[in-house]
Amino acid sequence: MKSGKRHSMPFNIFRSLVDVGILIYLILLLMVIMTGQVQIAFAGITIKAHHLYTPIRFLIPLIALRLLITLRVKNFILLLGSVLFCLLVIEAMLRIWSPPLTRPEMIQIHRASPFFGWDLIPGASGTGFMGESYRINSEGFRDIERSVEKRPGKSRIMVIGDSFTFGARVNGEDTYPWQLEKELNSRGMASEVINCGVIGHNMWQHYEVLRRKALPFHPDLVVLALFVDDLSASSSPRDDGQGDYHGKNPFRDKDLFGMLDHIYLWNLLKNANAVYEYKYRYKRGHSFMKTIEDRKKQWGPANPGNLNYRIMSGKIEKKRLNAFSEKLREFVRLAHAEGAKVLVAWIPDSVQLNEPDLQVVNHTVERMCKETDVPFIDLTPVLESEKDHSALYLFPFDAHNSPKGLRLIAKTLADQIEKRDLLLREK
Repeated sequence: MKSGKRHSMPFNIFRSLVDVGILIYLILLLMVIMTGQVQIAFAGITIKAHHLYTPIRFLIPLIALRLLITLRVKNFILLLGSVLFCLLVIEAMLRIWSPPLTRPEMIQIHRASPFFGWDLIPGASGTGFMGESYRINSEGFRDIERSVEKRPGKSRIMVIGDSFTFGARVNGEDTYPWQLEKELNSRGMASEVINCGVIGHNMWQHYEVLRRKALPFHPDLVVLALFVDDLSASSSPRDDGQGDYHGKNPFRDKDLFGMLDHIYLWNLLKNANAVYEYKYRYKRGHSFMKTIEDRKKQWGPANPGNLNYRIMSGKIEKKRLNAFSEKLREFVRLAHAEGAKVLVAWIPDSVQLNEPDLQVVNHTVERMCKETDVPFIDLTPVLESEKDHSALYLFPFDAHNSPKGLRLIAKTLADQIEKRDLLLREK
């Protein structure tokens, strides 16, 4: 006599459909892992996934359903209890270990600010998506600890700029302000170079950084490093009528469910997925990340409405250009009033290299500097002189300068500072 219970035909069909669903989503998951994205069209139905969590969010309930079918309710509940216990043990171990991947965000170095929009959190640290480390000193700079009082016999340089100055996706010692300090000291110009760069800052924020953070350090020289999008916003929200402006951290990716941010295991899985997706985002529709030529297609004439293209090609509206010019003049006047010299440097995006039509803005800013009697350095020709332009950037993972490109920027700045006698030499 046979034991066990025979299932009906509909039940067997349902179980088979669950098995097929599990198999499909397992294949999709593997394809996303291997290729970065997947899109399949069959019989009028399109299945696509650009993120790991797309197949996973279907795969997990399907596996749970299959286990319920196989184990029955009692054994399934026992299994869930065992899994929950294991997860609690893992959570406890992660809380004791507390690696960077278990933080709500891997890079918790920014905060909202009513003065700067956002700035760096003093004393913060973090690990980036490419494994780079970030450490913010007690004054809110990506730098080593510095005394407000200058050391005797040393000149002080404050470098103000955006992510190219901050050094996005590279370690601190690879940033060009760090390398500039080493270069100047090796040439007998005893100097401290303090990195005031903040990711995403525009011209109005550069001015506020100068006013509120850089000048209290009594710099001898202020280097203002400009990038294309610095011309996009030159007045603060307070000036635009937002008197109660409190700032906003654009890098805070608060979880939809809120409470999940406090679960270390959740953060580990979320951040591990973010690292994976960042390194393979150029495969997931971000074609501008593949090569410099692909980036030119997005930022070039093929996309005339792109703000960065309009800025580079000189097609920016006059009102926006005038606002930038006035804020630049205010920046220079404020620095000079405090006894600091100013040097303006233009850091080009990779799309500008060997593209004269995209370098109109360079000449425009140079003309503004001449009218303000401020030295100007266009780093574009220096980067163009390199045979392999791609080696100067982090493509296909990122569009910022690579350590090699940053070394070239530091050396060029040192050359110009020495040539223009902007700092005193050791006697």
